[in-house]
Amino acid sequence: MSGDEVQVSWWKDSMVLLSLLLPFSLWLIMYLFLSLKAAWISLPCGALIGFFLWLIALGYDNPRMAKSTIIGVGINSILALFSAYYAFIA
Repeated sequence: MSGDEVQVSWWKDSMVLLSLLLPFSLWLIMYLFLSLKAAWISLPCGALIGFFLWLIALGYDNPRMAKSTIIGVGINSILALFSAYYAFIA
């Protein structure tokens, strides 16, 4: 082998998919098994999980995983804020 690495598409990279879908899946599971009003608690949980996934991405020098972790935590934050609005304001 010449040492050249083949760049895999982002949707075929399991680490990118894990870091993108894990925070969202956390909110979805809380929504399905608890309620929409209780799913707001996924915000700190998703942020903490996302932080450790981000550290893993930095440790393995995987910038695509780091970016997808930030996107996944952002999606989780939007959904959790929607749940918090529904739980505390509406």
